[in-house]
Amino acid sequence: MRYDGIIFDFDGTLADTSQGVLSSVEYALDKMGRRGFDRRVLRGFIGPALYVSFQEITGLSAEEAERAIVYYRENYIPKGVYECKLFPGIEELLSELCSAGAKLAVASSKPQPSLDVVTEYLGIAKYFTRIVGADPSVKSNDKAGLVSRALVGGNNIMVGDTVYDIDAAKEVGIASVAVTYGFMDKKLLLSSRPDYIADNAAQLRSVLMK
Repeated sequence: MRYDGIIFDFDGTLADTSQGVLSSVEYALDKMGRRGFDRRVLRGFIGPALYVSFQEITGLSAEEAERAIVYYRENYIPKGVYECKLFPGIEELLSELCSAGAKLAVASSKPQPSLDVVTEYLGIAKYFTRIVGADPSVKSNDKAGLVSRALVGGNNIMVGDTVYDIDAAKEVGIASVAVTYGFMDKKLLLSSRPDYIADNAAQLRSVLMK
C-alpha cells in the first residue's frame, strides 16, 4: 500500500450525520427565535466548527452563537448524536484496510466527547489507532491542527468531504482524497484540488489499497 497512515474526517465521510446535526441546529435556532431557514442552507453546518457556522450561515453575533451552541448540545448530546448511520461499504473498507496493515485515524471538528460516543455507537472505534476530535471549549475551526494530531503512519493521506479537509491536508503536507458523497457541493469541493476523488466506498478502496 502506498499510504500506511489513513486519516478520515467523520461527518460526511464515514457517516451520514445530517439528521442529528440539522435537527439540533433547528432546535437551537428555534430557542433563539430564529426560524424559517431552508435545510439546504443549514447543511453547511455539517463539518465546520459550530461557533463559526452559527455566525456565517445564520447571521448570529458572537455572543448569540455561544448561546446557540448551548441549546444545540441540549438536543444533540442526548439524542442527535445517535441519529446517524455509516455510508454504504464504509465498515467493510475499514476492516479491509486494517487487515492490510494500514493504521487508521479520525480527525474531526466534532467535539471529542461526541466523537468518542458516536464511533463506539456505530461500532467502528476498534478500527482506529487515534480518534481526534475538537476541544469543546475551542471556538476556531483549526482542521489542520486536528489532522496534525491524528498522523499515524510514515506516509499519510487525508480522506474528507469538504474543502476544509483538503486544505488541512495541504497545510500539513500530506495527500488527500475528496469523497463526493458527503455534504459539500461537488464543484466547490473539487475547487480545492484534491489529489484523488472518490464517488463511493468502492472508488475510495481503489485509491487507498494501491
